[in-house]
Amino acid sequence: MYAVTYVGRATRSALVPPAGQLVRPAICGKSSDIGLPPGLWLLILISSVSAFCSAAVVDRVALVVGKAVFTQSEVDDETRLSELESAKPLDLSAARRKEAAERLVDQQLLRDEMQATGFGSPAPSDAGALLSRFRQEHFASLPLYRAALARYGVTEDDLKRHLLWQLAVIRFTEERFSPLAAATDSQSANRTENGARPAGDSVDSEMEAWLKQQRADTRIVFKPEAFQ
Repeated sequence: MYAVTYVGRATRSALVPPAGQLVRPAICGKSSDIGLPPGLWLLILISSVSAFCSAAVVDRVALVVGKAVFTQSEVDDETRLSELESAKPLDLSAARRKEAAERLVDQQLLRDEMQATGFGSPAPSDAGALLSRFRQEHFASLPLYRAALARYGVTEDDLKRHLLWQLAVIRFTEERFSPLAAATDSQSANRTENGARPAGDSVDSEMEAWLKQQRADTRIVFKPEAFQ
Protein backbone atom coordinates (compact mmCIF):
# COMPACT_ATOMS: atom_id res chain seq x y z
CA MET A 1 0.00 0.00 0.00
CA TYR A 2 1.38 3.38 -0.90
CA ALA A 3 0.61 6.74 0.68
CA VAL A 4 -1.07 9.20 -1.69
CA THR A 5 -0.18 12.86 -1.32
CA TYR A 6 -2.67 15.44 -2.62
CA VAL A 7 -1.38 18.93 -3.40
CA GLY A 8 -4.12 21.57 -3.64
CA ARG A 9 -4.21 24.47 -6.10
CA ALA A 10 -3.00 27.04 -3.59
CA THR A 11 -0.21 24.74 -2.48
CA ARG A 12 0.86 24.06 -6.04
CA SER A 13 0.99 27.78 -6.81
CA ALA A 14 3.22 28.30 -3.78
CA LEU A 15 5.53 25.40 -4.69
CA VAL A 16 5.81 26.08 -8.41
CA PRO A 17 6.60 29.71 -9.35
CA PRO A 18 5.52 31.40 -12.59
CA ALA A 19 7.42 30.36 -15.69
CA GLY A 20 10.84 31.94 -15.97
CA GLN A 21 11.03 33.00 -12.34
CA LEU A 22 14.03 31.81 -10.36
CA VAL A 23 13.51 30.41 -6.89
CA ARG A 24 15.66 31.33 -3.92
CA PRO A 25 14.94 28.55 -1.39
CA ALA A 26 15.16 29.08 2.34
CA ILE A 27 17.97 27.11 3.95
CA CYS A 28 18.06 26.88 7.74
CA GLY A 29 15.46 29.66 7.95
CA LYS A 30 17.42 32.11 5.76
CA SER A 31 16.94 33.01 2.15
CA SER A 32 19.47 31.29 -0.09
CA ASP A 33 21.36 32.93 -2.92
CA ILE A 34 21.02 29.77 -5.01
CA GLY A 35 18.71 30.37 -7.96
CA LEU A 36 17.24 27.34 -9.72
CA PRO A 37 14.95 27.16 -12.75
CA PRO A 38 11.35 26.23 -11.84
CA GLY A 39 11.52 23.06 -13.92
CA LEU A 40 14.37 21.75 -11.77
CA TRP A 41 12.51 22.53 -8.56
CA LEU A 42 9.48 20.68 -9.88
CA LEU A 43 11.67 17.65 -10.61
CA ILE A 44 13.07 17.79 -7.07
CA LEU A 45 9.55 18.00 -5.65
CA ILE A 46 8.36 14.99 -7.65
CA SER A 47 11.40 12.97 -6.61
CA SER A 48 10.82 13.81 -2.95
CA VAL A 49 7.15 12.78 -3.06
CA SER A 50 8.07 9.55 -4.85
CA ALA A 51 10.68 8.71 -2.21
CA PHE A 52 8.16 9.41 0.56
CA CYS A 53 5.56 7.13 -1.01
CA SER A 54 8.07 4.32 -1.49
CA ALA A 55 9.06 4.53 2.18
CA ALA A 56 5.41 4.25 3.20
CA VAL A 57 5.02 0.63 2.08
CA VAL A 58 3.22 -1.27 4.84
CA ASP A 59 4.28 -4.77 5.91
CA ARG A 60 1.59 -7.21 4.75
CA VAL A 61 -0.56 -8.96 7.35
CA ALA A 62 0.00 -12.71 7.10
CA LEU A 63 -1.73 -14.19 10.13
CA VAL A 64 -4.35 -13.32 12.74
CA VAL A 65 -4.61 -15.28 16.00
CA GLY A 66 -7.39 -13.95 18.17
CA LYS A 67 -6.46 -10.31 18.73
CA ALA A 68 -2.82 -10.79 17.71
CA VAL A 69 -1.66 -9.87 14.21
CA PHE A 70 1.52 -11.19 12.58
CA THR A 71 3.07 -9.61 9.52
CA GLN A 72 4.79 -11.36 6.66
CA SER A 73 8.19 -10.24 7.92
CA GLU A 74 7.46 -11.81 11.33
CA VAL A 75 6.64 -15.10 9.62
CA ASP A 76 9.90 -14.81 7.67
CA ASP A 77 11.80 -14.15 10.90
CA GLU A 78 10.33 -17.29 12.49
CA THR A 79 11.39 -19.28 9.41
CA ARG A 80 14.95 -17.93 9.55
CA LEU A 81 15.35 -18.61 13.27
CA SER A 82 13.98 -22.14 13.03
CA GLU A 83 16.23 -23.07 10.13
CA LEU A 84 19.28 -21.53 11.78
CA GLU A 85 18.60 -23.57 14.91
CA SER A 86 18.10 -26.80 12.96
CA ALA A 87 21.04 -26.07 10.60
CA LYS A 88 18.82 -26.45 7.54
CA PRO A 89 19.47 -24.48 4.34
CA LEU A 90 17.56 -21.21 4.34
CA ASP A 91 14.26 -21.78 2.56
CA LEU A 92 11.66 -18.98 2.44
CA SER A 93 9.29 -20.84 0.15
CA ALA A 94 5.55 -20.61 0.70
CA ALA A 95 5.47 -24.09 2.26
CA ARG A 96 8.21 -23.28 4.80
CA ARG A 97 6.61 -19.95 5.70
CA LYS A 98 3.24 -21.66 6.21
CA GLU A 99 4.91 -24.11 8.61
CA ALA A 100 6.41 -21.15 10.46
CA ALA A 101 2.99 -19.49 10.64
CA GLU A 102 1.53 -22.65 12.17
CA ARG A 103 4.21 -22.49 14.87
CA LEU A 104 3.37 -18.84 15.51
CA VAL A 105 -0.24 -19.86 16.13
CA ASP A 106 0.79 -22.30 18.86
CA GLN A 107 3.22 -19.77 20.31
CA GLN A 108 0.53 -17.10 20.55
CA LEU A 109 -1.93 -19.48 22.20
CA LEU A 110 0.72 -20.37 24.78
CA ARG A 111 1.64 -16.71 25.23
CA ASP A 112 -2.00 -15.81 25.89
CA GLU A 113 -2.27 -18.59 28.48
CA MET A 114 0.95 -17.44 30.17
CA GLN A 115 -0.43 -13.92 30.47
CA ALA A 116 -3.81 -15.14 31.71
CA THR A 117 -2.21 -17.25 34.44
CA GLY A 118 0.41 -14.68 35.41
CA PHE A 119 3.31 -16.93 34.49
CA GLY A 120 6.62 -15.13 34.83
CA SER A 121 9.05 -14.87 31.92
CA PRO A 122 12.72 -15.83 32.24
CA ALA A 123 15.04 -13.04 33.34
CA PRO A 124 16.73 -11.22 30.45
CA SER A 125 20.03 -12.01 32.15
CA ASP A 126 19.48 -15.68 31.24
CA ALA A 127 19.95 -14.82 27.56
CA GLY A 128 23.73 -14.69 27.78
CA ALA A 129 24.08 -18.22 29.13
CA LEU A 130 21.53 -19.57 26.62
CA LEU A 131 23.34 -17.92 23.73
CA SER A 132 26.74 -19.21 24.88
CA ARG A 133 25.39 -22.76 25.12
CA PHE A 134 23.79 -22.47 21.69
CA ARG A 135 27.08 -21.35 20.11
CA GLN A 136 29.02 -24.18 21.73
CA GLU A 137 26.52 -26.81 20.61
CA HIS A 138 26.15 -25.62 17.02
CA PHE A 139 29.36 -23.91 15.94
CA ALA A 140 33.04 -24.77 16.23
CA SER A 141 34.15 -21.13 16.33
CA LEU A 142 32.85 -17.61 16.77
CA PRO A 143 33.53 -16.68 13.09
CA LEU A 144 31.37 -19.60 11.95
CA TYR A 145 28.61 -18.43 14.26
CA ARG A 146 28.81 -14.87 12.93
CA ALA A 147 28.79 -16.13 9.36
CA ALA A 148 25.66 -18.19 10.05
CA LEU A 149 23.84 -15.19 11.49
CA ALA A 150 24.63 -13.22 8.34
CA ARG A 151 23.68 -16.11 6.05
CA TYR A 152 20.27 -16.57 7.66
CA GLY A 153 19.61 -12.86 8.11
CA VAL A 154 19.25 -13.15 11.90
CA THR A 155 20.51 -10.67 14.48
CA GLU A 156 21.98 -11.77 17.78
CA ASP A 157 19.19 -9.96 19.65
CA ASP A 158 16.60 -11.90 17.63
CA LEU A 159 18.33 -15.15 18.55
CA LYS A 160 18.44 -14.22 22.24
CA ARG A 161 14.71 -13.50 22.26
CA HIS A 162 14.07 -16.80 20.48
CA LEU A 163 16.10 -18.76 23.04
CA LEU A 164 14.44 -16.98 25.97
CA TRP A 165 11.03 -17.80 24.52
CA GLN A 166 11.95 -21.47 24.21
CA LEU A 167 13.04 -21.52 27.86
CA ALA A 168 9.76 -19.88 28.88
CA VAL A 169 7.75 -22.49 26.98
CA ILE A 170 9.66 -25.38 28.56
CA ARG A 171 9.09 -24.04 32.07
CA PHE A 172 5.46 -23.19 31.42
CA THR A 173 4.52 -26.51 29.85
CA GLU A 174 6.13 -28.39 32.73
CA GLU A 175 4.17 -26.35 35.25
CA ARG A 176 0.91 -26.22 33.31
CA PHE A 177 0.66 -29.74 31.88
CA SER A 178 2.69 -32.01 34.17
CA PRO A 179 -0.10 -32.23 36.80
CA LEU A 180 -2.61 -33.10 34.08
CA ALA A 181 -0.29 -35.75 32.67
CA ALA A 182 0.25 -37.28 36.11
CA ALA A 183 -3.48 -37.40 36.74
CA THR A 184 -4.13 -38.99 33.36
CA ASP A 185 -1.50 -41.66 33.95
CA SER A 186 -2.78 -42.49 37.43
CA GLN A 187 -6.34 -42.84 36.17
CA SER A 188 -5.50 -45.02 33.23
CA ALA A 189 -6.85 -48.49 33.73
CA ASN A 190 -5.04 -51.42 32.17
CA ARG A 191 -1.70 -49.57 32.44
CA THR A 192 1.18 -51.61 33.69
CA GLU A 193 4.41 -50.30 35.11
CA ASN A 194 6.33 -51.43 32.04
CA GLY A 195 3.75 -49.91 29.69
CA ALA A 196 3.62 -46.46 31.27
CA ARG A 197 4.55 -43.58 29.03
CA PRO A 198 7.60 -41.46 29.86
CA ALA A 199 6.68 -38.25 31.68
CA GLY A 200 7.84 -36.10 28.77
CA ASP A 201 5.56 -37.91 26.36
CA SER A 202 2.61 -37.44 28.70
CA VAL A 203 3.25 -33.70 28.99
CA ASP A 204 3.55 -33.37 25.21
CA SER A 205 0.30 -35.28 24.71
CA GLU A 206 -1.56 -33.07 27.18
CA MET A 207 -0.19 -29.92 25.58
CA GLU A 208 -1.11 -31.09 22.07
CA ALA A 209 -4.66 -31.84 23.20
CA TRP A 210 -4.90 -28.42 24.84
CA LEU A 211 -3.55 -26.65 21.74
CA LYS A 212 -6.04 -28.50 19.55
CA GLN A 213 -8.91 -27.29 21.71
CA GLN A 214 -7.55 -23.73 21.86
CA ARG A 215 -7.26 -23.64 18.07
CA ALA A 216 -10.88 -24.71 17.78
CA ASP A 217 -11.96 -21.93 20.17
CA THR A 218 -9.81 -19.15 18.67
CA ARG A 219 -10.25 -17.12 15.51
CA ILE A 220 -7.27 -17.99 13.31
CA VAL A 221 -6.89 -16.51 9.84
CA PHE A 222 -4.09 -17.22 7.38
CA LYS A 223 -3.94 -14.59 4.64
CA PRO A 224 -3.53 -16.56 1.37
CA GLU A 225 -1.72 -13.73 -0.42
CA ALA A 226 1.05 -13.83 2.16
CA PHE A 227 1.88 -17.46 1.40
CA GLN A 228 2.14 -17.44 -2.38
